[in-house]
Parts: sequence; structure tokens; C-alpha cells
Amino acid sequence: MDMGESAGLTRMFTIKKNGMDFVGQVRVRPRDPAVRIEVFNENYFEEFDKSESVVLDNLARKVLGRVAKDKELPETLKTLIREHFAEQDSQEEASEEGQEEAVAGTVNDRDLDKIFACLNEEYFKNRVEAKIMWGRDVKSHNKSGFRYGSYDEGKKLIRVHPRLKQGFVPLCVLELTVYHEMCHQFAPSYKRNGTWQSHHPEFKKKEREYKNFKEARNWEKHNWHRLLLPSTENAELVPA
Repeated sequence: MDMGESAGLTRMFTIKKNGMDFVGQVRVRPRDPAVRIEVFNENYFEEFDKSESVVLDNLARKVLGRVAKDKELPETLKTLIREHFAEQDSQEEASEEGQEEAVAGTVNDRDLDKIFACLNEEYFKNRVEAKIMWGRDVKSHNKSGFRYGSYDEGKKLIRVHPRLKQGFVPLCVLELTVYHEMCHQFAPSYKRNGTWQSHHPEFKKKEREYKNFKEARNWEKHNWHRLLLPSTENAELVPA
């Protein structure tokens, strides 16, 4: 569906994921931001281990890649799409170059028990009761993604992916991962219209209270692909 003339483009699209259909919309306009994309079904993002922003960036590339092949698309809009991709690539490269120095010295600060205790006191008034440990790394390249962490409700156990031990990963990313799993106990899943809701509005509101939420999510947005590679550090399963 195209709306408007040369000033811009609005196109609806459908996506299939795990046998389900989802509907979204992409806009291209000569303004800032030039590209806006959204998926109308919030539960679409629960199908991925990556953050919502990363999912949308990847989706935009796929959708706009097909849109740009339209022979009737004005050249001005094709230029906007190319410039959008170039800007994304530039941001990712700049972010990667600046990360390793910025997080120097943080590896030794990654005591999961201490992180859990500090977060529990600051954000949950020590009401979250759970054990926490590093998980086990798989010595192979993940092709699409992996879970940063997990929470076992029955065992009240939080596991954190050992690739977050690596020196280039900011401490705030590790803290947000622990905090995210703690939120699962604080704001547990519930069933609505026959579907279990894990990342429901109450959960998301609590998650955004973490003081470095935007900083951590921004790093994940530009660097998640680096975590697909096996860690070069010791990744044995040990209690924190």
C-alpha cells in the first residue's frame, strides 16, 4: 500500500514467524528520521532473543531491501534508503571501535552475587529471592542469536550467558541482563486471551527503571552480533 506521492512512502507488510502472521508498516520520508518501522503485534518481539531495537533494525533492512527493488519507486526515496543503510553501518563501526577501551578493567567487577545483591537492594527492596550462576557456553558460532540470560521459575534460578564475561561487554549490559531476569520474578507472566504474556506492560515498565537501560540497549543494538562468536575466556558452569 503506497500513500502520498514523491514526498514519501508508507507500505504495509506481513511477516511469518513460527507459523504465525504479523502485520507491520514502514515509512520513508525526507525528514529525520528518514525511516520509521513498526510491527503492530507486540508479541512478535517475544519470538526473538535479541532486543526490540535490534529486531526492528534487521527487519527494516529486509523490508526496505525489497521496497528498493520496486522499479516505480522514485529515485529520491531510493537515495534515502541507501543513506539510511550507510548511516547504520557507520554507527555500528564507530560503536565497535570505541567499546573495548571504554570497558577496560570491568571484567574483574563481574561478581554475579554482588551484582544481584546490589540490584535487589536498589530496585526491589530485597524482595527477589533467587540463586544466580553462569551458564555453559557452547564452543560454536551461533547463527542467529542466543539468550543473554534465563530465569527458571520453579527453581528460582537465574542463569547468565558466560559470553557476557568478555572484556568488550560493558558492565551495564551484564547488569541489565541480571536485572531483566529479576524482573521476571517481580512481574511474573500471566495469561491473557489464551496466550502467556512474559514481557507485558508491567514488566517493561519495571525493566526501564534500571538507570543504564538506554545505554545498555544501545550497545546491544550495535554489538549483539559480536556475542554470536564463542568466548575465548573460561566458560565453565560455576556458581557465582
